[in-house]
Order: sequence, then C-alpha cells, then structure tokens
Amino acid sequence: MNPLRAHEGFVTYEKYYRLNKPLYRSNSGDLLNFSYETAPIDPKREIDFFATGDLRLYFQDNNALNYSLQEGYLHYKGYSYQVDVGRKILDWNQNEKYWSLGYLNALQGFTLLSTEEEGVTGAIFSKEIGPFEFDVLLSYLFIPQINPSIDIKNGEVKSKSDWVRLPPKKTVINGTEVPIYYKISDYKVSNIVLQKSLGGNIRYKWNEKGGISAFAIYKPENKLRANASAYYDNIVLNKVVVEADPTVNHHAYYGLQVFQAFGDLHTRGGLSYVDPNARLGKDIPLYSSESRKTFTSDFFTINPRYEKEAYAHMSANLDRKSYLLSLNYIHLLSKNVRASDDFFSDTVKWKRALGGGVTFIFNDSFKFAFDLKYDFARFDNIVKSEITYNFRNQVHVSLGLEVLKAPQDTSYWSYYRADDILYSSIGVFF
Repeated sequence: MNPLRAHEGFVTYEKYYRLNKPLYRSNSGDLLNFSYETAPIDPKREIDFFATGDLRLYFQDNNALNYSLQEGYLHYKGYSYQVDVGRKILDWNQNEKYWSLGYLNALQGFTLLSTEEEGVTGAIFSKEIGPFEFDVLLSYLFIPQINPSIDIKNGEVKSKSDWVRLPPKKTVINGTEVPIYYKISDYKVSNIVLQKSLGGNIRYKWNEKGGISAFAIYKPENKLRANASAYYDNIVLNKVVVEADPTVNHHAYYGLQVFQAFGDLHTRGGLSYVDPNARLGKDIPLYSSESRKTFTSDFFTINPRYEKEAYAHMSANLDRKSYLLSLNYIHLLSKNVRASDDFFSDTVKWKRALGGGVTFIFNDSFKFAFDLKYDFARFDNIVKSEITYNFRNQVHVSLGLEVLKAPQDTSYWSYYRADDILYSSIGVFF
C-alpha cells in the first residue's frame, strides 16, 4: 500500500524475512526505495505535466539499482479535447489491475504480488461529445516492462529480484547432467523500442453513475519474449550453449465493460480477449520473421507458445469512511494448454478465481488491510495483509505478510510456493 501523496517524495528502508526456502534467492537483500509524485494535473491549466516513479538501491548486491517510471506525460487541454504525450496508465480495463494480468498496462514487477502498473507510451487524444467519451492512442515508441530484471553474467542468468522464474541451469545428455551456458545475441535497441501501437476506447454514460465502454488496441506485449537457439559445445566449454534473442511480439487486445454505482458501491463487469498472433500491417521484418523461432534437439527444446486467451471478470467495491470492501472474480473462458515449466512461455495466472479484500481505517494514521485470492480450478491460495501507521504525515511504518499456496505443479504460482515473506519498512516524507 503506497502512502505517497501528490507532489512529494518518500524514502523507505525495506527488509524482507523469508518464512521458507525459495527455489531462487537473489543477493539483493535490504533496500532503499525512493518514490516521487508530482502534483496532479490541474484541469484549469492549458499545459501541465505529471510524473510518478520509483528508484531502488540494493545494499547486498554491489549497490545495484532498479527503477520504474510508472507515469510521465505532458498534458494539453484544448477547447473541446485533451492530448497526453508520454507514458500514461490507461483506464480502459480497470479490473485487470487487481489480477495483475499486464496485457494493457505493464506491471511494475518489484515484488511477486504487487498490483502496481506502468503506463503505455504514446500520444493519447481524448474528447467528449455529449454522453460519449473517446480515447485514441498512437505510438511508434515502445518501452518494455523491465522488472523483474534479468541479467546474464559469466553464462549464468541472475536477477536482482527474488520473484522471478529463471531458466534451468542443467540439462541431461545421454543420462549425464550437463551445465547450460547462456548468452545474449547481438541486437539493436532501435529494433526493440521502435514499435507501433494503435488503440481506441469508447465510453457511453447513461447517467452520472453508470455506463458501458469498449476498447481495442494493437501493441507490443509488455514483456519481451525470450526465444533462443542452442548447441552442445563438447570441445571447449563442455556445456550446452543457449543464445537468447530479445524479441518483440505484438498482440491485439479487446474488451467490453459495464459499470454502475449504487451509492458508495461501485460495480464493474466485463469481457476481454487477447490474441498474440494478430498482425496489423507490417511489423519490423527482423522481428516478424524471427519472433516465432523454435529449437528442438535430443538434449534441449525451445518452443514458445502463442495462445489466445479470453476472460470474464467482475468487481464490486464499497468505499466508506472507516472501511473499504472489495470483491472480485475472474474466469478463463478459453482453453489453456501451456505448462509452467517452460522458461520461454508462462501458463495463465488464473483460471477460475475469487478475490476479496478489506481495509479498516481506524483513524488518519492507522490502517489494516487484508486480501485473499483463491483459484477454484487449481486450488491456489494467496493471502496478503499489512498494518500501516502514519505519524503526523512525516514518518510511515508498515508490517506485512504474504503467504502463497499452489498445490498443483501446472499452476503459474507453483514455482513461487516457497516464497512466503514477512516484510517491514520505515519511511519519511519530504
């Protein structure tokens, strides 16, 4: 729960306590997090600017840095329209954030269960005509999701984050274990970032409290794909050498939502569909031809999956002065055959899941939040709770717990089933 308020900075010292032994443990350890947010957009100003982001310093990992620019855009208000240029979080599918789907907006990805997002980069044109609201996005600049970060050093894949599924370190050849040596192929940054996005959202309000909206967008997937080729070097390295190719894959994303407020109760339900095989015009030739590369041998198989997904989802949120209640549901409508044991493609996060949360606001300083997600198809169980205390808007203290159960190996969360944590932080505003 981010306590940051508009137009101020926030520095926290964070410490994580492991409750069990995860499959991967980074060298990052304790950290300092610097957050800053400018004042919100002033609707009376013709030109304004808004930005919010984080910078992390890890003590035990040679003072390594990690960063996130969630939003940063220039706002122009015309006589009957608005234009935002930069990086902005789109509100076209609001139920997506709770489930950390990451199809529309990217995930900040600092921790496994964080729901914080990063915006889409481009120019967004907005206009209201009577009860209708229109948004159009156009961009030829793509900034991929960079967290959780991955780096390759001396043939090993490492990360500053403890919450990342890394590729295998060994494979088996003729009954003998052989180490795997990873390296990144040569690539041009321009071939990654110079990618097109085009999308639109239309919203119709039948009154001040309710309406219907629909969106369609064609854009790069927020996370880079990691296709690769491999060969067995039994002369020099005596290792299997895997050469990874950072690859951009475009997808089409569509959605429809109905929303209605009943006093303090805000409800929203919708359908969404994502197609990673969609094509709109000609993409950059290099990545159109290479992005579907596969590799098969007796000792190693690389076969990324590109499968369509469809979801139904709903949410109901009750906001009161002393407490907040939230009820959410998501249902996978499409068939899913992707396994979670392949580094080059993940299985879906949710199949048939219910989530609920409550926040008790005891006073202006003291809060307690609890959230539970349960997947009825896979029996995944994720619990988050946090106690926060804000002393005179100067010092912020929090204590939290995250517990995850994933009994089935086919679950997205099975790799992280030993990632239960207790965490604490203390921060000051400036």
